[in-house]
Amino acid sequence: MKIVQVSTNTIPVPPKDYGGTQRDVYYLTEELVRRGHEVILFAKEGSTAQATQTFEYPSNNPKEQLDFIIKNMPEDVDFIHDHYGIVAQANPPIPTIRNSHSKGVSGVQLPVYVSRMILRKYGKRKGFYVYNGIRVEDYVFQKNKSKYLLFLGRLIEQKGVHLAIEIAKKTGKELIIAGPLNDRKYFNAKIKPHLNKRIRYVGSVGGRKKQELLAGASCVLFTSTWDEPFGLVLIEALASGTPVLGFRKGAIPEVLKGLPQLICDNTRDMIAKVKNAKRFPSPHRCRRYVRKRFSDVVMTDQFLKLYEKIIKGNKYKLIKNSKWNKRKARIVKQNEEMKEW
Repeated sequence: MKIVQVSTNTIPVPPKDYGGTQRDVYYLTEELVRRGHEVILFAKEGSTAQATQTFEYPSNNPKEQLDFIIKNMPEDVDFIHDHYGIVAQANPPIPTIRNSHSKGVSGVQLPVYVSRMILRKYGKRKGFYVYNGIRVEDYVFQKNKSKYLLFLGRLIEQKGVHLAIEIAKKTGKELIIAGPLNDRKYFNAKIKPHLNKRIRYVGSVGGRKKQELLAGASCVLFTSTWDEPFGLVLIEALASGTPVLGFRKGAIPEVLKGLPQLICDNTRDMIAKVKNAKRFPSPHRCRRYVRKRFSDVVMTDQFLKLYEKIIKGNKYKLIKNSKWNKRKARIVKQNEEMKEW
């Protein structure tokens, strides 16, 4: 198949540090190409994914970006996978899905979410869901663990960093906090006063440093208190052979369904499980779990099945008077005028 992947213009594909959406685009693009499909990627300047062809956005204006995509869209495309939204909202006369990596979306024909919970609660059961996937081999595996706990994520209140600090204190464990500082007020009030030799903030991490922290931790604390759409850190930790504890919120119970001993009802429950680490699954079991359920191979399998289902099942309606067709007609007219001139 000839498949178009549409990324955002915020972070290159793949991202160097933070960027869950762009990492999904990267893994999916490379796995599709490995299987012999032709992939055209629209992404931010500096993207290096091994697509068949890559177009880098020339501006930050969404309207100009849409025109750019229309102008460079091959005529014989079989499917468009839009992780951004601007293409799906234009209703092109090509089977198109809008992959939402957060909450519900509207104004598109075929939304796809990253968990069943998001599809049900925010997508109103309209559309599909496909779980995120990662390339397991990209993650360092370490059987023998250090004694520290790890929090990895954005430093905002919804991610519950203050709860991770509370858990570390009440269990007497060392805690390493890593991630981008997105809320300075929250950091100064709830995190900074507790930093010392045993509770350390090491900043935003990526690449080898991130992998080493994940692989070396005795346990990762996923203390998110909101309806987490998926929780990529969950599977990144498990791929490193590291158990990860998460609250029964959002999609966390879905992701950890096969490892129920890692799901916590509250902070007290998480403290008890940190103290009783002998009940954690082994490092090898953690990694096998991700390979079986959340690898890039599994994710690509699911998306290819969805592409074929939509194409063969006539689930895509051709819209004659779409925003896409109107813009394309204008672009064609401008090109003809340029030639005449």
